[in-house]
Amino acid sequence: MTVIHNESSFMLDNVVAATERDAAEQNPRRILNNIHLMISPGEWLNIVGTNGCGKSTLARLIAGVTVEGAAGLMQRGFAGAMPAPYVMQQPDVQLFGETPREEIRFALEWRGLSAAEIETRIAAVLEHTQLSALADLSWEYLSGGQRQMAAIAAALAVDAPLIVCDEATSMLDDEAGLRALALVRSMHERGAAVVWVTQRLQELNPGQRIIAMREGEISFDGNVRSFFYGNCAANRAKERLSPCEACGLRLPYLAALAVEWSRQGLLADPLPVTSAEWRKVLNER
Repeated sequence: MTVIHNESSFMLDNVVAATERDAAEQNPRRILNNIHLMISPGEWLNIVGTNGCGKSTLARLIAGVTVEGAAGLMQRGFAGAMPAPYVMQQPDVQLFGETPREEIRFALEWRGLSAAEIETRIAAVLEHTQLSALADLSWEYLSGGQRQMAAIAAALAVDAPLIVCDEATSMLDDEAGLRALALVRSMHERGAAVVWVTQRLQELNPGQRIIAMREGEISFDGNVRSFFYGNCAANRAKERLSPCEACGLRLPYLAALAVEWSRQGLLADPLPVTSAEWRKVLNER
């Protein structure tokens, strides 16, 4: 794969990734195929799709993790030459330190910060993530959610221009998931670009950009509201599949309810996505 480093947008152009051919296959199976993608500085990009669609492979490429069999052009742009902080679904496979404090220190030392700056950042991020009381406990004394928070804390401390989260909340309960999401949003508010891979469609905000993966290709690239509902009430009246349903995912309950009410003439565009939008709609009825 050709990699270019400059200060512009992050870009993938005509990128493919293939597994090695086995005895039952005539050709290598492509995990990614014909990927064209651009990410701007400070953007929030959601990536969704069914299991095996290629979204995690794409996330690893964006983060700068080596993917065997990948080819094409990558322009890392604002993300820089170093790999981006990458928070995975399973915290235990990504933790290098023995405690939350050591994990954060490892991430900062890898970035080449001074000892004084490292200690300052460790103290600040432990407080921000509510891990101060657990900072020196080994992983065996921490829950899965607390270990995931430590992984997110290490990513937060680095203060990188890009962070990639690959189903970082999928193993967390609702409360812990919301806390993790809030932490990542705080990085975004400070200017970081975020790539958020998720199966939890209720986490999505209507105006955010989302790409959907299907069989290794990008099947949709637009905003969340259009992903759930399509672009035209007439299409919904004819019961055509939304982009969400077309890529093999089920609409969240509230989105499915909105589509049904729209078909019955009870809701007009723009259809609500968030709980706040639903409250506004119901209060106006």
